[in-house]
Amino acid sequence: MTNLEIRIKELQTEIENSGCQYKTKRLKSDLGFLKAEQKGQYITKEDLIEYKGLIIFLLKKANYRGYMNLKESMTIMLEKIENENIVFKTKRGIKGILSRMALTIGLDNSETNLREANGICITTNSYGNEILSNFIQFRLNTLM
Repeated sequence: MTNLEIRIKELQTEIENSGCQYKTKRLKSDLGFLKAEQKGQYITKEDLIEYKGLIIFLLKKANYRGYMNLKESMTIMLEKIENENIVFKTKRGIKGILSRMALTIGLDNSETNLREANGICITTNSYGNEILSNFIQFRLNTLM
């Protein structure tokens, strides 16, 4: 028995013994991810190609005043998909995972380029900086 199979059995036992509805729901979700991992349901480069239009749309939405570099952001996404085994439970779940990833990567890339362009170092105190305050508000609006 592999470690994954042992963990699945442990979760199934814990679900049967759990009396709390919310804990059971969380455990079933965890069990679903473990079963998907056991089946080898990982997001691949082909999924990126399939959702390319959506990814580009969301990356453009995360572009703050032209600071985001689309090529860099797409490269970062591709590297994450190739290097990390990102598990999905259903085909429909891929879209949500890639959407969150695209927004996060786009916003991070925009912030990095914004800081470099304006000479704002992460280690310095940037409290009250108007440029960063505007960007933080943009980030919040984009993620909502």
